[in-house]
Amino acid sequence: MDSERRFLVDKGRIPTSTKLAYALGHIFNDLAAAMWFSYTLIYLQRVALLKPIVAGALLLLGQIIDAVMTPIFGILIDRYCKKKIWHVVGSVMVTFSFPVIFGGFANSSTTIAIVLYVTSIAIFQTGWAAVQISHLSMIPSLTNSVQARADLTAIRYSAQVGAAVVAFVVTWIILPTNGESMVQLDEQDDYKFRNITLILTIVGVIATVCFHMFLKARLLEQTITLKPNVEEPGKLPDTSPNLRISWSGVTILLRVAMLYVASRLFITLATVYLPLYTEETKVDGKQALASVPLASYVSSFTAALLLKYINRIWGNKVCYFLGAVIGIAAAIVTEFVGSSTMIVYLIAVLIGAGSSITMVTALSVTAELIGSRTERSAFVYSIVTFLDKIITGLVVILIEKWRCNDKELCPTYNRDTLSLVCAASMIAGLVTLLSVSRRLI
Repeated sequence: MDSERRFLVDKGRIPTSTKLAYALGHIFNDLAAAMWFSYTLIYLQRVALLKPIVAGALLLLGQIIDAVMTPIFGILIDRYCKKKIWHVVGSVMVTFSFPVIFGGFANSSTTIAIVLYVTSIAIFQTGWAAVQISHLSMIPSLTNSVQARADLTAIRYSAQVGAAVVAFVVTWIILPTNGESMVQLDEQDDYKFRNITLILTIVGVIATVCFHMFLKARLLEQTITLKPNVEEPGKLPDTSPNLRISWSGVTILLRVAMLYVASRLFITLATVYLPLYTEETKVDGKQALASVPLASYVSSFTAALLLKYINRIWGNKVCYFLGAVIGIAAAIVTEFVGSSTMIVYLIAVLIGAGSSITMVTALSVTAELIGSRTERSAFVYSIVTFLDKIITGLVVILIEKWRCNDKELCPTYNRDTLSLVCAASMIAGLVTLLSVSRRLI
């Protein structure tokens, strides 16, 4: 077993079966996230009939809980080093809370509905954070090779995109009904969302069970021992055994965190506001609420598959720059080229490709930052995701607070919002890239 472990670490080669098993570990989270980010705002406003500011506040609540629990789980997972156990705990919480969020409380009293939403969101986001951090922290435990970690990250993202495609296909099948494809969502659609979440929960539970069956715990819970002369370009500066990080390490960590935050801000806000923008354009009615995000994720999946080869030729710096340029192009097309059916799908494709390239690259840079110090991998991932959740949640609540509901005064509010957040997040990513490229890439 020790020889197998050294083989994985020193050579950086991971069996295909291990890669596939690892990819299954975050699928339930990804299915739930596809629903959470794509449909929470529009569901709460159109189906649950909550005010935009209340819907935005509930989304912010979820982001805050996720952000707070992320570093807590990072510390616990690093200290007790039982990644699969924490993964199980989080998966159970997601299983019992996720279906409640879209459970159809439109006909309940406002007080009861809010209590149910707050409780289920709190449990859901706590479990989601446990699964996310435990799963991310497995990457440095499986291999010490920078390239192999990038491959695992790409595979993980491909699985995420594949899960989102499944979610949108299910939504595309269930959401529309005969004779009303051009009608917008209303409270009569509550049972459809309930059915969608139940199907996704079943699929997610099956994927999680397979993950725990096929990924061997012995590959995750052993301490990696490297030869003294092994040196990695992206590791945190060496510190004392109590895991304190020097000021130089902190500044590098914050820069990488902001690179990750910019990428997540782009993908999250694009996911949140793409359905609202699609509804605003009145392209294909309800079907477009599933088919447009589906086109985005198919594009994202394709880009993630190609990224492995692009990265080997050009490296992380050029890859991130390419993704950011594509994201900015999506913003320009959204704002200035119109809103025909073809243009809406083109925007979705550009958003999917840009988000995929920047997200995978940002995660690869984070893995480089961890280097061989896998004993604090969960902590590093928790810090970068903590900033992501807080900033994303605040941006959403500000957008919803300032939302203009007068169609005559601001008929293109969602279009303008989508283009602005896409451009701003990608420009922020490019600026951050300049500050970290010389140190890590």
